[in-house]
Amino acid sequence: MRCGNKFVSLPISNFLCLLCILLLTACSTGLGEPISKQKGPVSQQVFRWAFALPDILSFDPGVATDITSLNAIKLVFTGLVDLDDALHVKPQLAQSYEVSADGLTYTFHLRAATHFSDGTLLTSSDVAYSIDRALSPEVNQQSGVALTYLGLVYAAQERTTGKVKTIIGSGLLTPDPTTLVIKLSKATPYFLQTLTYPTSYVVEKKVIDQWGGRWTDHLADNDGQGGAGPFKVLAYDHSKGMRLVANPAYYGSKPQLQEIDYLSYKDVNTSFNAYLANQTDLTGIPLSQYSLVKSRPDFGRNDALTIFYIGMNYLVKPLDNIHIRQALSAALDREVVVKVAWHDAFTPTCHIVPAGMFGYNPDATCAHGLGIHGDKTLARQLFARGLQEEGLTLQTFPQLTLTYPSQNPEVANEATTEVQLWKSVLGITINTATMSQNSLYTAQQQTVGNSGPLQMWSAGWGADYPDPQDFITLQFGANAPNNAYNFGNNANPSASSQRDLQRQMAQADTMNDTTARAQTYHKIEQQVLDQVGWLTIYQRPSLYLLKLYVTGLKVNSASLVPADDWARVYIAEH
Repeated sequence: MRCGNKFVSLPISNFLCLLCILLLTACSTGLGEPISKQKGPVSQQVFRWAFALPDILSFDPGVATDITSLNAIKLVFTGLVDLDDALHVKPQLAQSYEVSADGLTYTFHLRAATHFSDGTLLTSSDVAYSIDRALSPEVNQQSGVALTYLGLVYAAQERTTGKVKTIIGSGLLTPDPTTLVIKLSKATPYFLQTLTYPTSYVVEKKVIDQWGGRWTDHLADNDGQGGAGPFKVLAYDHSKGMRLVANPAYYGSKPQLQEIDYLSYKDVNTSFNAYLANQTDLTGIPLSQYSLVKSRPDFGRNDALTIFYIGMNYLVKPLDNIHIRQALSAALDREVVVKVAWHDAFTPTCHIVPAGMFGYNPDATCAHGLGIHGDKTLARQLFARGLQEEGLTLQTFPQLTLTYPSQNPEVANEATTEVQLWKSVLGITINTATMSQNSLYTAQQQTVGNSGPLQMWSAGWGADYPDPQDFITLQFGANAPNNAYNFGNNANPSASSQRDLQRQMAQADTMNDTTARAQTYHKIEQQVLDQVGWLTIYQRPSLYLLKLYVTGLKVNSASLVPADDWARVYIAEH
């Protein structure tokens, strides 16, 4: 998933108030200390979860791509399979499944007598409808990501373009109410992982038929409807958030919580202060407060599968010169960038595949075998060589612009720090420009196959599913939807080697030998790093405060709570 920088600093005018609150809560029950681990009474089984947006961006599983929306969706909707705490694929709606010898046919056996939250029987036809709907032109055009997660299904591409009206009967078969057969156009070892993403989650057709595009505003109707997850919607206010209650029709182990209040706040500062005032049980942390709160007992850090980098367009000169690219990378000390801009809260890295997932290569390096600190001397040597190859001098070096999202001062500080390092080490001036996060997403899509609108830009990517294909092929592969860097799609002398790497990516995607597959991705990743496909900067964790009386809650490295986990979460006496 695309990642925005969601953290913002607390204004100076609030700092003294915050410090007072921190001192007070450290000497009171503000930390939410439980009397014991004994479960509290029913009246206390309400979990207040703060998120730092005025509203979730979408409640539609077929459309949503941001983590705030996905966490809400996973409470109410469910799919065939899910990722557990260790990021292993586990059956969910499907009680079991089989894969054909050629890897092209997946047969799922649904749990018997499964119902939507309004009591309507859920069958294989509902699963087929939901997947087919997500691939429909009407739904896919709202986010354009259906093929990322469902593109392996037979005729999926033709469904998104409208060439076929449905893939039910071809890519999707329902031989009986509890059996779903999915046909693939290509066998891969990661297809089940793509199904853990909510794009394929099951939605209730009659609700959509009745309300059309406004259907998610009516999930509270009929005592909660539309999904089959562990909770159902009791009320949804677009300016305040939503109230969810335990779904008595849920097929899995029932939640111990009676209610979850998913509460919206305009920014992380507001939600953070609400937490300190004991108005919420879980909140994100303004990075400016990281050093103050990281030693608190209610502080949590989860190393998320999220990488942030600088993208550089191969169709922009002289960014098509490998030595120029390597010089820009070697000139940066990533540890300095993280300390100055991100309060030392993130992990500087050279990697593309993040630590904590299959395919991570601990031995990967930046170009020329460098680590996170770079090498100023080598950077100058590489830059001089690149200038000579391009017939340029420092005086004739063209104007380049680094574009970054305009959300918060930390992002601006990062860009400023990087520009200053390039100036001091290489003697060049890189201009900067800002866009809203959504505008930057659009600009990245427009840059695929083009020399603009972006030249250099700050971006991030979080795992859709924990497989290196999501970070390697989906970014740099032939015709990859996220290849705004135009890797392999340029006239650079190294373009032929890039295209060879793309062929290797396609082969790695279909390898069944896990060890050989990981080793192949390791080699590909290092070669992409050598060509500075991404100028990687840091891996970003999830940072939060969680009341001590909230027992059993664990967020996995994909920054999501598995559906089965809610059966063990409860509020202790406090």
